Amino acid sequence: MLEFKLPKAVKRIIISQPATLEGPAAGVYELKRKRKRKKISKGGRFWEKMMRYGARANKKTIDTYIDRHKRSNRKKRDGWMRDLSNNISRATQKGRKRFKISKLF
Repeated sequence: MLEFKLPKAVKRIIISQPATLEGPAAGVYELKRKRKRKKISKGGRFWEKMMRYGARANKKTIDTYIDRHKRSNRKKRDGWMRDLSNNISRATQKGRKRFKISKLF
């Protein structure tokens, strides 16, 4: 097979050919790209993983708080102030569930 470099945007090549009794009318060739190895030291992998999990947990906490804040505001006047401590504690609880130490090891 002929080897040549293609742009990264090319995902597959379709070669059309007349249908025969033995095979399909067109050939589809999926291109498999080699993934680059992550350049990180062995000691840094744990910290990188921990930071990523922490960032995801924080995102979940913030998203949950924003949803609860909007809901409180819709329900009653100055609802976000009245429900502030409740909303924060519930959002924090959701974020804590997202960050599991057992996944790190």
